Amino acid sequence: MRKIYAGVFGSGLGHITRVYSIANVVESQYEAHFLYSTFDEAFDFLKRMEKDVLLSPSVDIEWNQDGGFSGKRTVVKLPFHIRNFSSQIAFESRRISKYVPNVTITDSRLSTLIGAKANRLPAITIVNQFKILLPPRARRHKLSSVYERIGGDTLGFFWSMSDYVLFPDLPPPFTIGEANVAGSDLAKKVHFIGFISPNLESRISEKQIESVRNQLGIDSRPLVFIQISGPERTKTHFIEIALNVAKYISKEYNVVISKGVASGATLPSKLNSGVLVYEWCPVKDELFLMSDLVVARAGHTTISQCIENGKQAVLVPIYNHSEQLSNADKFVKLGLGIKIRSEELTRERLVAAVRNCTEDSSYKENALKLQRVSDRYNGIQNAVEVVKEFL
Repeated sequence: MRKIYAGVFGSGLGHITRVYSIANVVESQYEAHFLYSTFDEAFDFLKRMEKDVLLSPSVDIEWNQDGGFSGKRTVVKLPFHIRNFSSQIAFESRRISKYVPNVTITDSRLSTLIGAKANRLPAITIVNQFKILLPPRARRHKLSSVYERIGGDTLGFFWSMSDYVLFPDLPPPFTIGEANVAGSDLAKKVHFIGFISPNLESRISEKQIESVRNQLGIDSRPLVFIQISGPERTKTHFIEIALNVAKYISKEYNVVISKGVASGATLPSKLNSGVLVYEWCPVKDELFLMSDLVVARAGHTTISQCIENGKQAVLVPIYNHSEQLSNADKFVKLGLGIKIRSEELTRERLVAAVRNCTEDSSYKENALKLQRVSDRYNGIQNAVEVVKEFL
């Protein structure tokens, strides 16, 4: 049996979602087995899916009490993170040596790449952030661009050890993560393969959609699907506002909220207003297709799914999270929706954005135009073709 070792960044579900999509195709087309290595939310997700997964040491950035990136706490805990990263490298090297895969796949996990190369094995890197963007306040400094360039070149040097570097995005001028690759030497080596998100329309039938619609009692009013993802520590304020807004607009819209808790209950609770709230939503793909508007974070995978399925959205980037802020800026620039910064998120602002995004037809028109561009690229199959070279 062919073997693939996949080391995946575990904070949130964006990284594991795209690797899992590739794995499903590889396993269906070839006699292959995936062994995953990850932590945090991604580990919980894979355990729920009953997949073979190793719990590796966790390395993540630090979050503040407001649910945003904390540069100060990250710096203070740097020795701790360096120690954990060293443990990660040792863990990955040891596990890869024991498993002896045909190829390793690393999604934003440098430790997996180092472990693969220490064992002289081929490695495929999937990454949508080639340099570390400084938080908005730090970017006001005159030398911020220099720091970002040095950091990007350093990371680029390590990523370039890969046999392939795959960028799961559209080529310019439609690149959502353009701020994360601009000015990096690695940009010359990257393969733009298209988004790695499942084509929901090809997998989900009208019969399935109607079944979910009837089961949940979704009527003829527009459906707003509020999909809250990301590390658990970043969700509290967003969930609080989402619940408040849902009650406020429940007479105008059907509203379903998914809290994205991978280990949570799968049956929804129904509020007095008729709003449905899931901890973990088993029919999120059906709801995504049914929705007239998505309200979500600005993670790369979330945005790619919006574009792949022609959905306009209201995006609420994680507070002080530079990558999500830049992703949302590009989303807005392409005319696909509205951005609300987390520190500016209020019931009034979110209600206004929901109404604007559903009533102004230009957002939907732009989303459908970019969907047609995205249809030219099959990111999942393009990634599978690269994996196939090593099987």
